Amino acid sequence: MDKTKVLEALNLDLEHEMSAMIRYLHHSLIVTGPLRGSLSGLFRTMATDSMNHAIKLGEKIVALGGHPSVKIQEIYEPGEQTIKEMLQENLNAEKMHLELYEKQLNEIMQDNTPLRLMFEQVIVEEAQHIEELEMYLRDNS
Repeated sequence: MDKTKVLEALNLDLEHEMSAMIRYLHHSLIVTGPLRGSLSGLFRTMATDSMNHAIKLGEKIVALGGHPSVKIQEIYEPGEQTIKEMLQENLNAEKMHLELYEKQLNEIMQDNTPLRLMFEQVIVEEAQHIEELEMYLRDNS
């Protein structure tokens, strides 16, 4: 296991999760309309999930002798957004995170069973977020 590569990957993931936490919290505040209650709750749950992922990643970084990043990945802030635009933005971000985690799992994390298992659990949770967002976006008309 290349510890430097692992720490770089974990810090990148931490930065993505911190950004996701802020994006979801922001969306929970600005969502309006008849779906506000359910979507505000969904976005806050996903913000909490992102915070929990960030905590896991940060703890693992420290356990491996690294220092957790306090940076965040850039967050797109378009101003006013429709519900569909918020859902699509979050879906796109979740798909990107899932792709990143799967790539890192295959390239970097295979030699460390606890780290691999942690990543697999995060991947499962990211996939659940994608499914949830896709169901909200599905047009049943």
